[in-house]
Formats: sequence, C-alpha cells, structure tokens
Amino acid sequence: MAVLAGTVEGVNRSRIARYSPVVAAVVAALTMSACGADATDDRDESSRTDAAPTPSSSSAGDDSIRVRDEMTGLDHPWDVVLDPGGAIVTGERSGRIMVRQNDGRVGEVRADGLDVRARGEGGLMGMALANDFATSRSVYTCYASTAGDVRLVRWTAAPDWSSMTRAQDVLTGIPLNASGRHSGCRVLPAPDGTLFVATGDTASPTASQDLRSLGGKVLHVNADGSPAAGTLPGTPIHSFGHRNPQGLAFVPGTDRLYTSEHGPTVDDEVNLEQPRANYGWDPDTGSGSYDESVPMTDTRKFPTAVPSVWSSGDPTLAVADIEVLGPVWGKYRGMLAVAALKAQRLMLLRLSPDGRSTTERVDLLQGTEGRLRSITTAPDGSLLVTTDNGDGADKVLRVSAA
Repeated sequence: MAVLAGTVEGVNRSRIARYSPVVAAVVAALTMSACGADATDDRDESSRTDAAPTPSSSSAGDDSIRVRDEMTGLDHPWDVVLDPGGAIVTGERSGRIMVRQNDGRVGEVRADGLDVRARGEGGLMGMALANDFATSRSVYTCYASTAGDVRLVRWTAAPDWSSMTRAQDVLTGIPLNASGRHSGCRVLPAPDGTLFVATGDTASPTASQDLRSLGGKVLHVNADGSPAAGTLPGTPIHSFGHRNPQGLAFVPGTDRLYTSEHGPTVDDEVNLEQPRANYGWDPDTGSGSYDESVPMTDTRKFPTAVPSVWSSGDPTLAVADIEVLGPVWGKYRGMLAVAALKAQRLMLLRLSPDGRSTTERVDLLQGTEGRLRSITTAPDGSLLVTTDNGDGADKVLRVSAA
C-alpha cells in the first residue's frame, strides 16, 4: 500500500503523488463545506487513578464475575488473540510475542523481521487473526517500525506457534511521533474479511483533519491493503477527526462498528463509526501548537461532526479496547465492555435501541487488576483481558460471568 501521510518521520513523501489530485479535491470540498457552515507522561497513559464513576453508574461486586490468570510475567501486553486450537497469543510493547498452548505450556514466538521501535506509547500494538486463520494461518500486527512509521503487517504463523513468517506489508506510512505519543493502532477484521485500523494523531495539531495523513483516523482496507468500501475517494480513510482511538468492535450480526477513544483532560468517547464522517477533533488553533483545550467533538467548527455515543466528561478514564458481551453474560448481554487504563476497571455500557446513546453503566474489576488494555472474546463468551502495569507484572486474564 502506498504511503499517504505527509507527516511521517523518515518516510518518502513523494510516494503520495498518485493520490494527490483526488485527495486534494476531497480536502478542498470538505473544507469549503465546513467554512460555508461555520467557517511519556501522557495524560492518556497516566497512572493516576482519580477517575470515578459518573452519577448514573453502578458497581458490581466480585460475585458477578469469575477471574483467573491465563498468562503471567508479561510486560505491557497490548493485544491478545485466541486461535481455534485454544492457543492464547499476546504481543508485548517491546516486540516480544508469547504463546500459551492449550496444554498450558508457555513459550516465545519468533518473528523474524519484526522491526519494532518501542518508545513511549509506541511499539508492538494491535494483533488480530484473519477470518480464515484456520486454513491460512494469517496473523495481522500493527506496530511502530524502525523505518519511522506505524505499519500493518501480515504474518504466517507456524502450526505450533514457534514462529511467524513475514508475508506482506499491508499498510505503511501511518505517522509516528518520535516520542511514541498517540501512536495507538488497533486492527479488526470485518466479517467480510476487510480490515479496520484505528490510528492515533501523533499529538500533531493538523493530522486528524488532514486527509493526506493516516493519523487520527479509522482506516478501512482490503486484505491486500487497497482502499475498501466506504472510504474517501482514492484513500483508505473511513473516518477522520479522531484523537487516539484504541478500541474497535462490531455488534455481532450487525454492521454497527464502535470505536473507543482517548480524550485530553475531559471526554473520552465511544463512537458509532460512519463512513466518510468527521468526528470533530481539531487541536490546530492556528498557533502551530497542539491545543488540547478544544472540544473532543467540535460541532461549532464542524457542524456536521458526529456526536459521541458516550462521553466520560471530567475526568477521563483513559479508555482502551472494547468488546460486545454475548448471551452467556445474562443481564449484561449486549453491553459494551470497555477496558480502562487510568481508571483501572472494566466498564460496561448499555446501548440504547438505536445504538446512538447509552442508558446504563456498570463497573467491574475496580482497582483489582490495575490498568486494563485489551479485550478479546473467546468462543465460550468469556473475555481475555490484558493488564498494562509494567515491570513484568502483567497478565492475560480470563473474565467470565459467574
């Protein structure tokens, strides 16, 4: 996939040439529309725990869930997958990939050519199995590369998970901040085999609204990296105006795709993804600085910006990954499960019938496991959850309904 980003450190900007005319036209059209209407101590990653439930929330006791350790001794695992044979695989920010076999044996997965640049928030991040993994053994990883960008790569896993062989650079040129800030990258295969990729804005004042950049976006590509349906013409951009989205989840049996996104000091968000839509984050106030006092969804500047389904208000919780709970969760069935870093909890949100707002919130695991990063649903409906506490104290947890 050719690079579109014009702000990527160390990436050849001339590679955007074949996209430039159509991208420029789209930028101009959207700008005219908006004007015509109304012309590593990062706060996302802070270890502060001062976030509290909103007045409408409730807390569930430990008797509502069961928690057990599946893997221990990890250091900042970002994502976790479960293969059809029961093997659990997780990648640490440093680039180390670990597997727990179905019989309980734990070992390292060798991935030759995994050129991870682990700095600040950046490193090995999103991981997903292809829909046809049982036959193709295809695995996707999203990571900060020593080439100076964030990239999505497809690998072929050995039958015993002893190694992964690099097969294809699916998407390159996602911008990377030199410090690693706002480098979140989550990948989610859609039911049709296409891929959705959520990217951070690199703390750049212009990236989220710049359609020449792949930062601060939700991207949609085919398995070969070409733009998929619903994207802006000639680009893989499905939506823009995002700050640092780190969660993607479909409601099973529907085409509803939800994202979760870090706010600055206020307003973490859960959003309902819409094609070619602007979600209203624009920290560029003309001074050249990254102004985080602006609204997360600036409807004055962008009247057609899509409002959030849920917002944390003040303070933020530092929301990361999301999943939708299945039938085995009983009274919690259909709720969005949201992993929180700063707030150290698993937050459940009940969606309204139209899916555009929430009606209930329940908090689980409050402070019992520390910072929570990713969530993956197992075939039995339980959740595999990674912690993000560092110093080799992290785990993959299995959380299930009691």
